[in-house]
Amino acid sequence: MNPSATQIAPTSLLNSIICPQNAYCETLEKPGMARDHWLQLVTTLGRFSLEELNQYHERAARMRYEDGAAFNPFKDLSEPVTSWTLDMLPLPLPVSEWNIIERGLIQRAGLLEKILADVYGPQELIKSGKIPAEIIYNNPNFLIPCHGIQPAAKRFLTFYAADLYRDVDGCFRVLRDYGANPAGLGYALENRMVVSRTFSEFYHENPVRRLWPFLQAFHQDFIQKVLLNHDDPDIVLLSPGPASPMYFEHALLSRYLNCPLVEGEDLTVRDGEVFLKELSGLKPIQGIFRHLADSQSDPFALRKSTSKGVAGLIQISREQNAAVINPIGSGFIETPALASLLPVLHQHLLNEKMILENHPTWWCKSMDSLNFVLNNLSRLTVMPAMSRSVKLPSDLASAIREAPHAFAAQKTVFPSSVPVWGKQGFRSSYAVMRVFAFASAQGFSVMPGGLAIVADEISHLLGNSFDKQQSKDIWVYSDKPLEHTHEIKDVRIVSNFKRGSDLPSRVADHLLWLGRYLERAEARVRLIRSVFQRMTGEHHLKDIPEIPYLLDMLRAQHIIPKLGENEEEFSHFRELAPHLNQALYHQEQTESIISILNQVQRSARNVRDRLSFETLRVINRLGTFSERSFRDPLELLDDILFALSAFSGLAMESMTRGLGWRFMDSGRRIERAILLTDLIYMGVLKNKETAHSNLEVLLEMSSSIMTYRSRYKATFQFAPVLDLLLIDESNPKSLAFQCSQLADHVEHLPKKNELRFSSPEEKICLEMLTSVRLLDLTSLKQGYSVIENIRLTDFIQSITSKMKMLAKEINIHYLTRVPSVPHYSSFPRDRET
Repeated sequence: MNPSATQIAPTSLLNSIICPQNAYCETLEKPGMARDHWLQLVTTLGRFSLEELNQYHERAARMRYEDGAAFNPFKDLSEPVTSWTLDMLPLPLPVSEWNIIERGLIQRAGLLEKILADVYGPQELIKSGKIPAEIIYNNPNFLIPCHGIQPAAKRFLTFYAADLYRDVDGCFRVLRDYGANPAGLGYALENRMVVSRTFSEFYHENPVRRLWPFLQAFHQDFIQKVLLNHDDPDIVLLSPGPASPMYFEHALLSRYLNCPLVEGEDLTVRDGEVFLKELSGLKPIQGIFRHLADSQSDPFALRKSTSKGVAGLIQISREQNAAVINPIGSGFIETPALASLLPVLHQHLLNEKMILENHPTWWCKSMDSLNFVLNNLSRLTVMPAMSRSVKLPSDLASAIREAPHAFAAQKTVFPSSVPVWGKQGFRSSYAVMRVFAFASAQGFSVMPGGLAIVADEISHLLGNSFDKQQSKDIWVYSDKPLEHTHEIKDVRIVSNFKRGSDLPSRVADHLLWLGRYLERAEARVRLIRSVFQRMTGEHHLKDIPEIPYLLDMLRAQHIIPKLGENEEEFSHFRELAPHLNQALYHQEQTESIISILNQVQRSARNVRDRLSFETLRVINRLGTFSERSFRDPLELLDDILFALSAFSGLAMESMTRGLGWRFMDSGRRIERAILLTDLIYMGVLKNKETAHSNLEVLLEMSSSIMTYRSRYKATFQFAPVLDLLLIDESNPKSLAFQCSQLADHVEHLPKKNELRFSSPEEKICLEMLTSVRLLDLTSLKQGYSVIENIRLTDFIQSITSKMKMLAKEINIHYLTRVPSVPHYSSFPRDRET
């Protein structure tokens, strides 16, 4: 790309960009004239109309939503979700500027690693007075239990990120450092995928450096660190779980780095080793990519009341039985007061000029800094000296005088401005760039790009106002031929073929309930749709013989209230309609369709690393129904049913027939069997006087009416209807089919004993399948009698009871989470005794 510096970019696109006077303008050299590295991008966008650019913006937003890239998608789904908003316009940087950033970050990461190695090792910096003792022993970011630990490959900082801003003079400065679990790498990858698809032609025609080589090198180096002590290591990505606002990122990284996503409760420490708790037993783990705060990593050693971490993980690191990336305790470099010491430490440890200057910071511990801060309090940003999570007192001046060492201050930040797209055109916003680096055997490597965070107000940008922030993809232009990498390459060679895989009980639990909620949602949709179809027909409610059956089902599922002693049944559409609308949209009603769909979403997102991208996009579509307006309830119900069917089809077709699929399908079969027995009991057995008129509805809600009509070409009769729904194993909606599938599933679940005895689950399934196959319905051809009613009622109630017992047994044997007893250290002893 060789644009002329004298070319004027299309004024129609830049008229709305008014750069603040107190900020460096990333886009314009002067009004109407784009900077060299912006010119081609602005010229290309200038060819599009306002309407076309809005379509591009909406397309980018739609792709991001379908991918599930929400900042906090796992809070209460009944509350509004704070979306991670992506601005479609990237932030380009020329190679000359990027080279400065890259060299500066490598230098800074090296300095910070030397500091970590000293404070967790010999502590010469304290002895020489270069680092005050307070910043070590009065600092929650310094973890005393981690002192003396030698991390994998002796790298004390393996994954590092920094927030940069461009000052009014055009120079880049470091605002913050991140060492414990730097966030944003997954979102940077997501942004690149979305923006490159949105402007695919422009992206591929220009020398924008790719992110994949960085991810591949990161992955390979991680494996190399673990391979130092193990031949064929198993590596996991440790996440706080779905409650974390960054869970989407963790799931995305685990997928692209080929690391199973686990939570603290999935791991346990035994005899100096860490294990993954799988259904078949304990599996040794040799590497952990930690996306967990330092303070949450080991509740035992750190005396923290948290369930996020793994008790004994620090001792595992000390004994070097597993490589933890990043090493626990690396969050020390995030201490705000440390920034004020970096210029002196840089000169002492590296003896060279800082390429990237620090943002001006003063620690009030010294008298000069204290006086400066107190005299300029209105022009500075005061913060706790040791931890950003501590709240500031209302009377800052008095608090600073009382405890100067507890406070630090920074100069007010005036970051550069960048254009951000709005519906009416571009506007200017402030930007901070987050860039990433990792430590390899050759030194630190910097990802050529990153995540730009933008906001209209500086206070929103630097605070936690996530709902007022947006993100941008950072494009680094190259002056060399691009290196094309399409996939992560593994340095390990696969030695044996595998035909299946195990999974943690937590994952199996979520998959089982995902299947149950899917089936429950579909059944609820079919029930309410049947009611609406009859309500909107030409007949009055009192003239429809199956309406009492449908109303009984609605009451049994707590959709409409039960009748009082002197209350009459609903007789008009207007009386029933409000209850049905609540059953559609009411978030607080646990049995409403929207509430059940929320449960489907929550269960699916808990196992998003186990589902395909296409399946997850369908799940995200389920979340849009509560926001969209439907004049016709039947249209809404049909759309939901279509989405549920799409999810089921994709999940069933894209999942291998391993344990994950078996648990999810078992959930579907259990729920479908229980719902079917309820339908038959309420429609045929409970009120035998009106049973005949209910047969059509029973087939309709069981999605078997077309099968019946194609087979019999006759009116609805008890014997063939019940044969189709109870005994016919070729009908995927029948009770026999559910029992047969469940018997097959439990037979293939892991067995704790080598001797082949039937488990309680297998015995229950065998009893149910046998009783269904032995059921004789031929006598129903002669008529439906009281004796037949009693016999079928006993059968249905027995099956329902056993199906619930089966669910309980599966939960006890496979899904119950027994608290692990940690064995923190492997003491010298004879292991054979």
